[in-house]
Amino acid sequence: MIHAIADIAIAPDHKGLLVVPRVPRQRMEVRAILERSLSLRLRATPDGFKLPYQSANLLAIGAASGRFKWTAEALRYIENRTLISAHHKQVLAEIQETKSCDIKELKRRLGDSNDLRILDEHQLRNVAAMTLKDSWGLCVFDEQGVGKTVTFIYAFDLLCRNDLADITLIVAPKSMVAEWPQDFTHFKRDLYQTVVLTGPASAKMASLSRGGDVFITNFETVITMERELTALLRRFRDRAVIAVDESFFIKNPDAQRTQALKRLREWCGRAFVLCGTPAPNAAKDIIEQVNFVDCGATFENFKLPDDDNAARNAIADCIKARAGFVRNLKRDVLPDLPMKVIHRIVVPLPPIQKQLYLSALMDFKQDLLETSDLTFRRNLTSFLARRSAMLQLCSNPAAIVEGYTETPAKFKALDSLLAELILDHREKIVLWSFYTKTIDALIHRYAEYQPVRYDGKVTDLGERRAAVRNFQKDEETMLFIGNPAAAGAGLTLHRSRTAIYESFSNQAAHYLQSIDRIHRRGQQRSAQYLVLLCEGTLEMHQFERLIAKEAAGYELLGDDPAETPSRESMLAEVLTNLGDLATDA
Repeated sequence: MIHAIADIAIAPDHKGLLVVPRVPRQRMEVRAILERSLSLRLRATPDGFKLPYQSANLLAIGAASGRFKWTAEALRYIENRTLISAHHKQVLAEIQETKSCDIKELKRRLGDSNDLRILDEHQLRNVAAMTLKDSWGLCVFDEQGVGKTVTFIYAFDLLCRNDLADITLIVAPKSMVAEWPQDFTHFKRDLYQTVVLTGPASAKMASLSRGGDVFITNFETVITMERELTALLRRFRDRAVIAVDESFFIKNPDAQRTQALKRLREWCGRAFVLCGTPAPNAAKDIIEQVNFVDCGATFENFKLPDDDNAARNAIADCIKARAGFVRNLKRDVLPDLPMKVIHRIVVPLPPIQKQLYLSALMDFKQDLLETSDLTFRRNLTSFLARRSAMLQLCSNPAAIVEGYTETPAKFKALDSLLAELILDHREKIVLWSFYTKTIDALIHRYAEYQPVRYDGKVTDLGERRAAVRNFQKDEETMLFIGNPAAAGAGLTLHRSRTAIYESFSNQAAHYLQSIDRIHRRGQQRSAQYLVLLCEGTLEMHQFERLIAKEAAGYELLGDDPAETPSRESMLAEVLTNLGDLATDA
């Protein structure tokens, strides 16, 4: 009897296979057998030998010699990639065809049932692309506010009706978990049993054990309950569907949630990512999201250039040529949606606030001049914290300077803006701030407007839902104060047409997601954004970088970004036009 001398598993980085000798002294024997069988030089790691997944002919070797034992995970890993590779060209062609084929023909293929008639044309096309027979899934990169959630619900329903799926696991940010079961009930009534995995571990286990059709949870639970979720999905295998909502949360390949989700994805027949801003900060943000869906088929053998511009172009070319995705913009599919306008409001710093800012800025400048590049890299976290503190001085110095009593510049501006908008015009207002202590102060300062709060301090999901509901429906609740990091994704706040940015982070995702809370389906009036910027400070540069990141994100997916007009851009256009007229005269 021939005994196995090595185990074949998935590599820790999920990129290929790892052959692990069972006994250290057999390491050289294992290497010799592999290199002789595969005719290639292997890359050794401390744990074993790394192999590309294309080395699936090891299956035959293992069966013949009995020298290698495959883990169930590794076998599934190979099976997924083999199937995707076999159907890749065909499915990509079918996805493209669904984007342009005659809508009547598309409805005929989908069954043209009354159930589907509530969907817009772009949603029908999405559903068709998501339910192709030989597909492995799809990246749904539709812009925020055009109906990605309803698209997925109807796609899953059609997969079930076509006998291609039985269950789905939906992973979403905490703030959005509670919205999914409500949406399933709204669109499908009691057709599917939804199970929400939240609360303490015992409650999650009890919910999971009761069974269901639609399982909904957050990113943290995916990490803590990976074993239990794996067991669930393995029972259904190809008939299980996994979806990640706001998938920019898995942009980092080394993050625990990304690694856990990639392992779960292996046991699902189809995977979907739903995100309107898949590359909020850099083009490479999109890579892991696409990898999650197609098991690395799009970016197979892809080498990321070091130069940022070259990387963006290379990634864009790769996505255009090889990725299965849909992308619909509001301006194209919701032509009746009113426009949005951004106004930059530059406010001067009052004396004490200005002195505090200048003092911090000069100290920061001096330390940068006296620091070598090596020391800077070693102390980067400290320098970033100091830069963040200067931005916080622009918001509310009282949060970090003991004894500060002067009214900050932005508070003065807000006093007059809110009085005019709320008291004079009875407008509901969304007020965004990035700093917890500033939100504390704003809640107290504007208590007369019956504000609701939505940030990291509000951890109870019921309280969060109540905050949104009261703002949308209660006539006395005139102010929604939130942090875009907590409330920027998934919420509908279109009872307001005005959002004010008191402060913001350097994460473009927070800004881009928050913009669409008021500018989405159901908005009847033009949306306006008032961005408060302290004159002559780093805030001015930071906001310009956010705008640049927004444009780069559009370009990555082949969009022709229509510039969101601002007062300054419109004025410049008018002045230029007047100058042209004067010249002609």
